[in-house]
Amino acid sequence: MLRINNVTKSFPRVFEPVLKGINLSLREGEFCTVVGANGSGKSTLLKIISGEYRADSGEVKRNGDVSQVVQDVNKGTIPAMTVLENIVLSRTKTPRFAFYWRHLNDIIDKIRSLNIGLEKFIDQPLGILSGGQRQAIATLMAVNSGGKILLLDEHTSALDPKMQKMLMEYTARSVRELRLTTLMITHNMEDALKYGDRLIMMHSGRIVVDLKGCEKSGLKISSLLEMFHKFEDQNLAAIGTENVN
Repeated sequence: MLRINNVTKSFPRVFEPVLKGINLSLREGEFCTVVGANGSGKSTLLKIISGEYRADSGEVKRNGDVSQVVQDVNKGTIPAMTVLENIVLSRTKTPRFAFYWRHLNDIIDKIRSLNIGLEKFIDQPLGILSGGQRQAIATLMAVNSGGKILLLDEHTSALDPKMQKMLMEYTARSVRELRLTTLMITHNMEDALKYGDRLIMMHSGRIVVDLKGCEKSGLKISSLLEMFHKFEDQNLAAIGTENVN
């Protein structure tokens, strides 16, 4: 369970609050995709949930540990360490030699489940992999870290279409099997509709659309884009009015 109650957040030298009274409740195992324009507050919301930022007001209630994957592949992984060592560190803070051997086969099976051939690099430094391959490993680490809340901030945005599809299928499958309460930011409208059982749209620091069940499953990309552009057009019109005044 994840519950966000009336959360606000401002930053120095920013004209208006980035988050304006966000209320959101996710049940255990719920997979929610998050869309919205740049600057709408999506990443700030995830950083408050993870504890990286502190809210100005309101509260966040979590039912377990949080794991996350962000766009920057350098965050959350150690390039100089091997793929195996990175994954082991995501499972325990005090790895020992016996731990490696006890979990080696399971870790190899987990890497194979990504379906992109990374198991052959298990003893190689993570830094030799491509950005997309490292992002896949970072996702595997987050999913299997033992946390019950998973935060994904455009975790497939830097990948080629084939790897993006493979990683999204792995993500959706893992979220379902492990019953992870998940928030996933994406600019890919097709992914926003295809994956997850709930969709929210953020605009100017607020949640302006919240769809689940039949409302979400029956929505087409064209309709979602219409919603997106409607709020952006309203914002541009408001800015124009301010300039005139």
